[in-house]
Formats: sequence, C-alpha cells, structure tokens
Amino acid sequence: MQTNELNNIVQHYAGSIAYGTNLPTSDVDIRGIFCAESKSIRTPFFPVREVTMQDQEDGKLYELSNFMKLYTDGNPNILETLWVDDKDIISSSEVYNYLVSQREALLSSKVAFTFSGYAVSQLKRIKGHNKWINNPQPEDKPKHIDHLKMVSNFTEDKIMPRDFYLGNYVSSCSLVYYGSDIYGLVSGSGGSNIITDKGDLNVSIKQKQQDKVDRTPPLFIFKYLQDEYRQAKEKHTNYWTWKKNRNQNRSELEEKFGYDCKHAMHLVRLLRMGEEILTGQGVLVKRPDSQELLSIRNGAWSYDELVDYAENKDAIIRGELYKNTSLPKKPNIKLASEVLITAQNMCWNK
Repeated sequence: MQTNELNNIVQHYAGSIAYGTNLPTSDVDIRGIFCAESKSIRTPFFPVREVTMQDQEDGKLYELSNFMKLYTDGNPNILETLWVDDKDIISSSEVYNYLVSQREALLSSKVAFTFSGYAVSQLKRIKGHNKWINNPQPEDKPKHIDHLKMVSNFTEDKIMPRDFYLGNYVSSCSLVYYGSDIYGLVSGSGGSNIITDKGDLNVSIKQKQQDKVDRTPPLFIFKYLQDEYRQAKEKHTNYWTWKKNRNQNRSELEEKFGYDCKHAMHLVRLLRMGEEILTGQGVLVKRPDSQELLSIRNGAWSYDELVDYAENKDAIIRGELYKNTSLPKKPNIKLASEVLITAQNMCWNK
C-alpha cells in the first residue's frame, strides 16, 4: 500500500526529535495515523493494522482502529502522537484535532504499568549487559563434558563430585547409556565413544550399548545436566550476539560507565513521563528535562545511581501514585468507541 493512497490523519516527528534530545547523528523517526477504507474495517478480507512508509526508513503509520486500541491500552509510544509538540507535526487534519480534544479523557491509570513496565524492561537489559561487561563469556562454546554431575563412585579413589572430570578417563574408558541422562563409565574400549572429534561429550550414545551394562560394572555413574548445558549455551550465544552487534560509540560508553547510557536515558524519561501523567500533567513529549537526559546519555550517572533511581521511582509509580491518581483505573471504552466511530465517519464522509 502506497502511503500517498492512505487517508492520512496526522504525521509527525517522533523519537529523539520529539523529545528534544536529538543529536546530529540521530535518526529521523516519523509516526502517524491513517484511516483505512471502510472495507478494511467492515469486512475481514482486507485487514490492515499499520504500514511502513516506503519513502522513510524509520516511518510507521498506524491504522486508526489499531491506534485507538493501543492508546486505551496506555502504550507509551502511541500516547505520544496525540500529545506531540505542534512544531513537530508534519501534516495534520480536522480529524486529528478532534482526537486531540479527547486525548485526556481517554487516559487511564494503566499508564502506571505500561510506562513503568517499559522502563523496567530497559533496566533488566542494563543489568544484564552490566553482568556481561564485568563477566564476559569465553570465546569457546560451552561443552556437554563440562555439565556432568557424578552421582556414584565405585572406585577406591576418593573423588568428590565437584572434582569429577570425564576428560581424565578418555584413554581408558567407554561410556554406557542407562537412560534419563544417566551414564555409566566402564573400563576398556579406549574411550573412542566418549569424546567426539570436537573434543566434546558424545551424548548420542543410547540404547545400542545397553548390553554392556549387564557385562561390565561401572567405575562411575554420572548425570548429564542437559538443562544446565542449554542455559549455558543460550547465555554464550546471547553474549556474543550482543558483542557482535553493539554500536561502536555506545559500546565505548558502555565499557566506560558499565551500562548502556542510551537505554538509561530512555529509562529515566519513561519513568518521569509515567509520573507526570499520573499526577495530572498530561503526556509531556517535548521534554523539559532534555538537557539532563542528554547528560545521562553521556554517562552523568553512575550505574548504582541509575539502578537506585529506577527501582525507587518504579515502586512509587506502581504504589503511591497509582493508588492516589485521579485517572480512572480502567479506560473509558464506551467513549473510545464513540470517538473512533466519529473519527471514521469524518474520514469517510469528508
């Protein structure tokens, strides 16, 4: 669908430009609303929820029905569209003016959990990256052989479970599968079936060796900790994917300050915006604290200061502010339906 074929309601600058935190290197984000043709709304055959603007790399337009649902849900990115500064509006319409007139009445205290929820997700990411910075993963991938737990020792050697290492028995022993990730280690066969060509545990040994169980008593019985191995593998993959795809400039700040400063800036902004909405100030898209936010992006706060601020503010928003706000606990769906129908009729009958 070509964007020039849409019934556009509004298009505006979003992201850092709308917040007043943009830099010369910042992307130009554009958001907006359009009203689909009636056949897309009244029939199930031509559904449309959003479109990407073909002439804009970072441009997205939301269909009016979808937009209204997301607005009443308290989606932070969506709320901004009806509260964006007039100077950041690229094109507008009478329908947009009508929607703006209803914007405050369509808010609810759900924002305590959407804004704070988005912020907490940023905080979790920051904490995770901080752990990666201070505890980097080795280049070698995790191996099955490192995730074994000895459960029985039938030898005379006093070996503690934590000291058991299968690699010590490669040259003189073989592996027997007992079932349910339980293996026995038996003497003989030169260990050709214990370690693969890549130096890892051969976990493919299954029932075909069951006959050995009846003939050869095991030296050790151990359990292969499959879930532990999978978690280690996932952690290793996530770390090196993050390491590979990091923005160079942001990674330098992250290494210097111990966290992603851009994530931190958005975290603080989201928490403050949630607090402002709950205290009756509306959605302040153009940030009055833009310079402080930029300083946070440049590493003005320590990692501990950031975490303390975020955790305390989150507790206040979800507790005291949510409890005492004058906003309704649930969105006014009846009003939202009336506003949506009126706006659709204005688009279709103009």
